Amino acid sequence: MWCRFVNTVNVRVRGIYATAISKILYDKGFNISHASKKIRERLGLKETLAPPDVTVKDLEHRQGILIIGSYEEGRTVYNVLKETIRPSIMYVSKLPFHGIIKGEVVEVKNNVSIVDLGINGIKGILKEQLNVGDEVVVDVSKPLLPPNNMATLSRNYMVHGKYVVLIYGRSGKVFFSEHITDPRLKRNLKTLASLMKIEGNWGIKWRSATTIGKVDEFMLDLQNTVKYANELISKFDKAKKGELIYTGQFFGMLVFSDRDKEKLDEIRSKVYPTIKGHHKYKSLSNELTEIVDYTEYVLLNKPEIANDLSKILLHYVYEKLKEKTHIEIEHISIFENEIKKLTPGQIVKLTMENDEAQITVKRIFKSKGIYDGLGVEKEPGDYDLMEVSTKHPLIIHKYFSKNGTFKGIYLNINTPPEIVPGKIRYIDYEVDVVATRDEVRKIDVEKLEKTVEEGILDPDEAKEKLEIAEKAFRFLKENIENLEKISIKDLEQALHKES
Repeated sequence: MWCRFVNTVNVRVRGIYATAISKILYDKGFNISHASKKIRERLGLKETLAPPDVTVKDLEHRQGILIIGSYEEGRTVYNVLKETIRPSIMYVSKLPFHGIIKGEVVEVKNNVSIVDLGINGIKGILKEQLNVGDEVVVDVSKPLLPPNNMATLSRNYMVHGKYVVLIYGRSGKVFFSEHITDPRLKRNLKTLASLMKIEGNWGIKWRSATTIGKVDEFMLDLQNTVKYANELISKFDKAKKGELIYTGQFFGMLVFSDRDKEKLDEIRSKVYPTIKGHHKYKSLSNELTEIVDYTEYVLLNKPEIANDLSKILLHYVYEKLKEKTHIEIEHISIFENEIKKLTPGQIVKLTMENDEAQITVKRIFKSKGIYDGLGVEKEPGDYDLMEVSTKHPLIIHKYFSKNGTFKGIYLNINTPPEIVPGKIRYIDYEVDVVATRDEVRKIDVEKLEKTVEEGILDPDEAKEKLEIAEKAFRFLKENIENLEKISIKDLEQALHKES
């Protein structure tokens, strides 16, 4: 008999993944705090105004989620989501966000002090002129995400309560979360802050939870947080090098591939009619949001046509794709987790077979340079024939001179690209295979291996990508005389044949 595990952690969930993430966490016994009316109706929740311990929200590029909050509670939420969704790409800050640590200055240069934090060999940058050998207590002012190993530090320590954040060195200052927009509430909170006696050199930042809390709760939280913060300050002198005086906040990210989004589609479909591709469309295209919402409204009354409607919507997307004269290419590196926009191009070929789309994009270059990995000169007028399939974990770039002379091939290994009208997006796994008439090489293998060492990439996923690179390397070497004729279908057949 199914029963919920009782968990006292309050989690606020926002963004395009909110229904699926809330479903996962609710089933595991977490309290869904500040849930929207839609989420409450879908999951059968009672409204709760408890301030959240942890917040889960979209990453800026909407290709995944951020988990942030009280350290132990945040790590618990992160682990549950990681184990349920099993994404291959993940990041956790190497140090607690706004953790307070005692370190030692080991280098000073240009008004900047390098501080050895005494934790796993990690150092940090403090923009102050101190002396080598000085011990200093610092705040980790930015998340230290792998593979980076140099923290950003400050002495404006931040201590978090439920409704308030205290900021050291900002005595008498009052700040507000960007989500607090009501002028009346701001005035009331500012008045409350001025009436309270704040001991110590602390400024106040009111958190977004104050939008639905009560005044007496704000006062109590402020009193308790000030008391706790001053107790922390009293520990500074006796703290040892490398001691974590305040645990700060957990900061972790899960980045979703097309496969992960499909799993989230399935989870969401258990509580609300969900079209296949729901999370893909919503993460890549604002234009498709209303169409997706309307399609799922139809499914409320006709759930039996879910598969047919999913196929119809997919083919509608492909048809709209044909109307676009140019297409943007968004490349997300697992090392940096940021979108890099490549030179856009024009679709010169589009074929559809079942649910798969194969696209050839022509990209013309305007400036001189060197082709990455190939070491071949790039000249104005050169062009790239970029071949993409929505079902295959690789992209082919074939480079030609202005007059059509073949220069080389670059095989990118990535997640199966996601495609919406006007846009191609994929997550790049760093390792690639390049070839000219003279040689074939695998490149950046060490970068892929580094992502495993840093805990970014699942080891099994990395092994699979290395195997793809090795098979592609052998295939290109065997066909070095006909590189310009190789298609993505040829490569996929070769990979399956070797398997």
